[in-house]
Amino acid sequence: MINSLKIRSLIQEDITQVLKIYNFHINNGYGNFEEEIISIKKFKELSEDILKMGLPFLVAEINNQIVGFTYLNKFRKKSGYKFSFENSIYLDNNFSGQGIGNKLLKRLLEASEKNSNIKTIIAVISNHNSESSIKIHEKNGFNMIGTLKRVGFKKNKWLDAIYMQKIINEKD
Repeated sequence: MINSLKIRSLIQEDITQVLKIYNFHINNGYGNFEEEIISIKKFKELSEDILKMGLPFLVAEINNQIVGFTYLNKFRKKSGYKFSFENSIYLDNNFSGQGIGNKLLKRLLEASEKNSNIKTIIAVISNHNSESSIKIHEKNGFNMIGTLKRVGFKKNKWLDAIYMQKIINEKD
């Protein structure tokens, strides 16, 4: 099944499937610090903003089913952060542990290296069940930067935010 994996850019027809995965992680996990599910309207706006900025938003597809996605977004809104971006990766829970997240991250990095405005990518990872996320980021050249203790609170649980970073397009 993994042999039929296709990674491509997001199209608007993907939004419903992508949002289902995103909202699953909001409702059932600690990797996303959102507490309320996102509406389709709000998620469409997010994806449109990302694509308008020329940033990658990729989906992993098997037999016309979206099984995961990844994207870059601004790291912070202040103008001094204009070359820094945060990456996000989400998988359909039924497809975790199959190497799809790693493949998505590799393709995201390839797309990012083609954009000279992207100088650094930061992964903000929850400390709860984060081993696989940390591992794929390390495998793809991210370095551990530090941990912000008890900055998230979700489902009556305090969460740390682990920061990892990869510098790209250094010559520019």
